[in-house]
Amino acid sequence: MGEVKWEREQMLVDKILEKAPYAEGKVRRERRIEFSIPADRIRDFLMLLKENDFELMLQITTVDWPNDGELELIYQMWSVTHRTHAMVRTRIPRDLDKARIPTVKDIYPVAETYERDSHDFFGVYFEGNEKMEMPWILDDTEQGLFPHRKDFDMLTYVKKKYKLLDRFDEDKDNYVI
Repeated sequence: MGEVKWEREQMLVDKILEKAPYAEGKVRRERRIEFSIPADRIRDFLMLLKENDFELMLQITTVDWPNDGELELIYQMWSVTHRTHAMVRTRIPRDLDKARIPTVKDIYPVAETYERDSHDFFGVYFEGNEKMEMPWILDDTEQGLFPHRKDFDMLTYVKKKYKLLDRFDEDKDNYVI
């Protein structure tokens, strides 16, 4: 009985890949499928998913891979019709001037919020999304700091921001109460 369900997911993956030869796809487990696509095809692919009854975008997750020099964007999609979750992975360069990808907010309007979060915390710029201004979480003087990147030094930031040098043990960089 389990194999029949996996066949349903495999048929769905095959149907989507037939129309998207640039993508790679696989069944992860029951009701879970996954795709890897080039960043420049994200709009095409998400439009294809929407046409194939993936009605909902659940979130956009960003993962920082500093050793690879890349940021990975993971689009979490849900199909009410197929009762299936699709994870769509793509990678972009980590450099701030190259960390760009087209917006998908016109395909899935909720993406506007998720794109803004990715911008604020990781520095990803979504081309076509007008809300990509200075991150709200930082002051104007702190451009280029993105707190969820793995190379962000929180302790140094807090010391500078709140001028708490007298409350830190400078030899150990530990907070002293």
